[in-house]
Amino acid sequence: MIGPSYLIDRRSGIKIALNELWPTAGRRYCCKHLSANWKKKYPGPLMYALFWRAANATSLFKFKKAMEAIDDANPTAREWLADIRDQSRWTKYAFDPNVCCDENKTNFVESFNATLGVDRCKPNLKSMKLNKVHLYDRYKEESEVPNFRLKITCKAFNSSDGFHEIKDGKSTLCVSLNDRTCMCNTWQLIGIPCKHDVRVILHSSQDPIRFCSDWYSCKMYKQAYASTIRSIPDPEHWPKMQFPLIKPPMMKRAIGRPTKNRKREADEERKGKRSKTVKCSRRKEFGHNVKTCKGGLTAKQKKGKKTISTSSSSKAS
Repeated sequence: MIGPSYLIDRRSGIKIALNELWPTAGRRYCCKHLSANWKKKYPGPLMYALFWRAANATSLFKFKKAMEAIDDANPTAREWLADIRDQSRWTKYAFDPNVCCDENKTNFVESFNATLGVDRCKPNLKSMKLNKVHLYDRYKEESEVPNFRLKITCKAFNSSDGFHEIKDGKSTLCVSLNDRTCMCNTWQLIGIPCKHDVRVILHSSQDPIRFCSDWYSCKMYKQAYASTIRSIPDPEHWPKMQFPLIKPPMMKRAIGRPTKNRKREADEERKGKRSKTVKCSRRKEFGHNVKTCKGGLTAKQKKGKKTISTSSSSKAS
């Protein structure tokens, strides 16, 4: 039996952990939701593109250039970004390199919700049991670490032992194989060599796989799924505990059937909508088909075509 004193100690331990660890834990904002708020304040394709240029900047140099472009377009927009405060929560260049992840969107949450499907609408206990079944199937799968391919168009030049210069268009960057660093900061950020590093590695006749972080190795991947999930019997077989009864929150049911699909943003495509890649077989244009095509020959073109056909038939006779 678990007594009330244990519950009090446990709650106090959780409270201490939240007060001490939660403020210092690394957190990031979803730039997809930030961009939606940004578009309401600063509409237009230019401001939208500049926001993502700043959010996806992997180096301080690129970030400053993006902020200068935002200043030129709208000086008040910089104040909006300053209100977000900590840059390590939304722009890539300030992310913790020890995490080896440059993701600034919550796409993995959407993938998780899509995997659960309608099961996430079930009660908590039922949803947890179904989630456990999904994990069973996941552990059974034998997946491999995905390969990456880059189109390398830059050139490498020897500078000194372990240091190289890279010519990428009009830019000149420095790469160090000894320190595993690149001026674009992508290698330090995600642990995978960027196109500049791969060019230097191939120039040195070495294998790029050796310069990837251990987090991407098959050994680490298998170790992440090496633990087992113990089977849990039916709730009727569970021992009775003296836990305080926690009632669900009071909810007011809305009119109509409860929705199962998530609410999409205004700029997102609705499920079941026609694809934009429809091609008209008559005009060879995208965005519509033959039935909805409003094009065709003009009256002048039709008259000219009829004249040509008439003259050709008279010559044949």
